[in-house]
Amino acid sequence: MRENVAEMVNASGRPFGELIREYRRRSHLSQEQLGALVGIKKNAVGAWEAGRSRPDVASIPVLCKALGIPLHVFFGMAEDLDTFHLNERFSRLTPYNRQVVLRQMDTLYELQSREEVPSLRPLVRLFHSELSAAAGPLSYIEEARGEMIYLAADEITSKADEIIRVSGDSMEPSFEDGDQVLVQHVDRVQEGEIGIFVNGDAGYIKEYHRDGLYSHNPRYAPIRFSESDSVRCVGRVLGKLRPDQRATMEEIAAFGGNRL
Repeated sequence: MRENVAEMVNASGRPFGELIREYRRRSHLSQEQLGALVGIKKNAVGAWEAGRSRPDVASIPVLCKALGIPLHVFFGMAEDLDTFHLNERFSRLTPYNRQVVLRQMDTLYELQSREEVPSLRPLVRLFHSELSAAAGPLSYIEEARGEMIYLAADEITSKADEIIRVSGDSMEPSFEDGDQVLVQHVDRVQEGEIGIFVNGDAGYIKEYHRDGLYSHNPRYAPIRFSESDSVRCVGRVLGKLRPDQRATMEEIAAFGGNRL
């Protein structure tokens, strides 16, 4: 059910959705990109901007950090507002709107007292496979073993479904032996894209072309398959996993139990 309209505006009367849309456009972000930074779906950002809902308490510091919105601006409270001016404006509000402002002030106080919150990032959880890909063997993809790990949510990690380790030097210099790559599960890739391919029980990370699978290391010839081979694509490689994308223990403790 849609929240009360009075709860869709800040203390200065400005709609939260209008504010979010303005700062998102200033930052040259799409709704999908902002959602990835905050750890929510694009539809949720659209609902905020349309005034159908507003960010919850846990999302506000992350949202403001992503868009560069000072918290006092988000809540519509002047940073240097003196007590007389505050009381004068507060007295002109309806009783209901006074309660809205008081709840927002309580929220600000809670966020201010929890210094660790603004530094925490939204997280995603991905399957970290024990399998490797490059020159095989990969074993059967359906029998993959591994563990779920937490990563910071960004435009890349939010699209990924799995992490796979590169084996061998056939994709150097783009990917080296031991690199962890973020993989999005798809059954086909475009020509020139890098994918994960399976043929029988062997797995490969290669650049796809219509006439074969290509390595980036010139020492390796393209892999070509006959019609009798059962080659299939299982994923698109989005990029390497960077150390800074791994979640800290503090972030996992704060977000892992109730947000994922």
